[in-house]
Amino acid sequence: MEEPERQILDMRLVPAALGCWVATIVAVSLGWLAGLMLAVGAVVVAIGLWVVLLWAIAHKRERWRVVAVAGLATMLLAAGFGAAGAWREHHVQSHPLRESFGRSVTVLAVVTDDAKPMRAGGFGGQRRWIVHAGLRQFGGGASTMRVGGAVVVLAGGGEWTDLSPGQVIRFRARVSEPNRADLTVATLNAVASPELVGTPPWWQRLAADVRADLVEASGRALPPAAAGLLPALVVGDTSELSDDVRDAFEIAGLQHLCVVSGANFTILLTALLALTRLLTAGPRTSAAAAAGVVVLFVVLARPDPSVLRAAAMGSVTVLALLTGRRKQALPALGAAVIGLLGVAPQLAVSAGFALSVLATAGLILLAPSWADWLRARGWWRAPAEIVAVSAGAFVVTLPLMVALSGRVSLVAIIANALVAPVVGLITVIGAVGAVLACVWDDAAVWVLWCARPPLWWLLSVADHSAAVPGATVTVQSGLTGGLVAAAIVVTIVAALCWSKTRRLLAVGALGVSVVLVPVRLWQPGWPPDGWVLAMCDVGQGDGLALSVGPGTAVVIDTGPDPRPIRRCLDRLHITHIRLLILTHPHADHIDGLSGALRGRTVDAIATAPGELRTTSDHCPDDGHLHTPPAPTARLHHSAEKSDQAAAQRHSADHGTDSGGVERVVEIAKSARIPLMELHAGQMLTLGAVGLAVLAPSREVPSSLELDEANDRSLVLKVRTAVGTILFTGDIETAAQSRVLRDNDIRADILKVPHHGSRTTTPEFLRAVRPRLALISAGTDNTFGHPHPTIIAALDALGATIARTDRHGDVIVLGTDADLRTVTSRRRTGAGP
Repeated sequence: MEEPERQILDMRLVPAALGCWVATIVAVSLGWLAGLMLAVGAVVVAIGLWVVLLWAIAHKRERWRVVAVAGLATMLLAAGFGAAGAWREHHVQSHPLRESFGRSVTVLAVVTDDAKPMRAGGFGGQRRWIVHAGLRQFGGGASTMRVGGAVVVLAGGGEWTDLSPGQVIRFRARVSEPNRADLTVATLNAVASPELVGTPPWWQRLAADVRADLVEASGRALPPAAAGLLPALVVGDTSELSDDVRDAFEIAGLQHLCVVSGANFTILLTALLALTRLLTAGPRTSAAAAAGVVVLFVVLARPDPSVLRAAAMGSVTVLALLTGRRKQALPALGAAVIGLLGVAPQLAVSAGFALSVLATAGLILLAPSWADWLRARGWWRAPAEIVAVSAGAFVVTLPLMVALSGRVSLVAIIANALVAPVVGLITVIGAVGAVLACVWDDAAVWVLWCARPPLWWLLSVADHSAAVPGATVTVQSGLTGGLVAAAIVVTIVAALCWSKTRRLLAVGALGVSVVLVPVRLWQPGWPPDGWVLAMCDVGQGDGLALSVGPGTAVVIDTGPDPRPIRRCLDRLHITHIRLLILTHPHADHIDGLSGALRGRTVDAIATAPGELRTTSDHCPDDGHLHTPPAPTARLHHSAEKSDQAAAQRHSADHGTDSGGVERVVEIAKSARIPLMELHAGQMLTLGAVGLAVLAPSREVPSSLELDEANDRSLVLKVRTAVGTILFTGDIETAAQSRVLRDNDIRADILKVPHHGSRTTTPEFLRAVRPRLALISAGTDNTFGHPHPTIIAALDALGATIARTDRHGDVIVLGTDADLRTVTSRRRTGAGP
């Protein structure tokens, strides 16, 4: 009799929660007037439902009575939340600070969250930070105004990362409009360092000490990559989390582990309740202990809205898992949504809040039945529940992820299922280590050392999943993409209810796998023997490798992202980089540096003159590659310091380097790789390859402007077994004219300048007259690369064109009399 009862879902609070959510979204995002109108409309509908309720009671219509009561409650709550949201939004719109848009003011505010790095670096290499704060006053002297309100501070400088929540600061900032409609009063662009006013509350200082102790103990007990991940997984402290780990987790669909989520609370509460049961504690004691742990963990992980959301969702998840009663869990989820929106209405427009609610709903509604279905077909209970939970969360959150990012991780379900057995273990070990780190450092190190094996497994799964070709696919983002994804998900889930459809889908999936897996994951004979040049598909950027011996290459540029260049060089079996040349300091040429270095020895990194003025550790520039002054070092995962997350969309000429020059110096220094400068007139001999530098000149301009970096690209003419190759970086019209005037640029193979941009002149192409033209550009890039006029000009010259956006990785091999190309997507022949 129990099973049928468990299948009955109590949906009464679901409409109320959705009504409150929608009303708050309308008020916050569309303005206070829209919220007020919605509230009035909800009241009118509620009056009508009240009449229906009276009629149902008078005529003893039980079903109508239930519907009327649920609808009445929904409308009244929606009216209340709409009015409350309108009231808050009106206060934001009429806030006096908004009258100062475009001006600089002195601000007194209290920090409410840890500083987060911006997705784009600042000009000149200074990293910028996002700091959320609560306004206390602004102005100065007699014009000082004491007001509240939420503000977002954009600031540069490491002193902002030292601020703890609860710290009152005074600083000067330029006021601008907020970037989002989320009850934020203004965006403050700090123009000075913060002045500390007083100290944070004692409990915030205690939380900061615990977090710092955990980070320190993790650093002593674990390898660097694991040491940065553990605090992020346990308490959401991402201060030491490497960008490569963060990026791998995002691709593998594991990014939710790097922030405080409902999973953290679920694991800790489950472990605590299991312990109380083992100690035969009563229900009241267990409930009190659970409440205490939630409060302590909220303080430790920072009591901001996202953590409060995670605490609520985690508590609901524990209720669903431990009681097995979805009938109880769904009303609890609805109550949590209503309560959270009442406390923090800005969560209504938060993507994290929506993802968390949807994932919890998937666990409640889909995971139990899917797990039962798998168990009925012979699966063991543990793997059935793990796969069901991963699949349920993925399915319900997929439409929103598509709408937000336009990307779908095809490995997310498998990756989450593989790491599920160790995530709980790591969290519990980390929590115990955090407690011990406050009282006994050595004991904490011993405990955290036990987390090495599960952390190794977690990092390995994330790394290998992210490295799978086609791990993510790009689809249309925005509302349309989300709606299409939702329709597809609903159709597939509904179709799986029928056995014949399941068989058809299984056969289709098997057929696609049989075709795609060999093509995408396994390509026999790659790279082909005797390859000379490889143009790697690194997206919208450049990344090339020139073979100079078995397992040895000269690498020219590294693309905008470490992963593609790393995978390409791994597939080429490159273990030693004789020289790594960065043609110019734009993100689409240098931000993948750590991926090229990883797992390889590197003799030197070369740039144009003056690009790395901040370093004095240059090799001699007498035309020969000298033995490095310090031993070369293999750069492992733990030493990677790239910031591919800062690789941003440039203007059409990629006119910003996102601080890439400084990162090049930092990476080279940490890996003990010497730096050298190349300039026109130099000749290098590397194995059987002769390399001549054609540009730029040795003279360094008094001012190196980033918008002139393209024309200061290194231009190289290389003599190889397949003929001469001209590497041109991103040189444009002016630099092409200079190179053409001063040099013989005739070549068999041309790396077309600037991804095939129309800034390449016909005169330059006619002077080179290549037999093979190589174009590195991203698929469906928004810059229009390569430009049709360039393609037409090359066709007119009789050149064979190979391009990464259509052909993937391109290998050049053969001889100067028999020039051939092999591509990763299809094979072509290139002749004279």
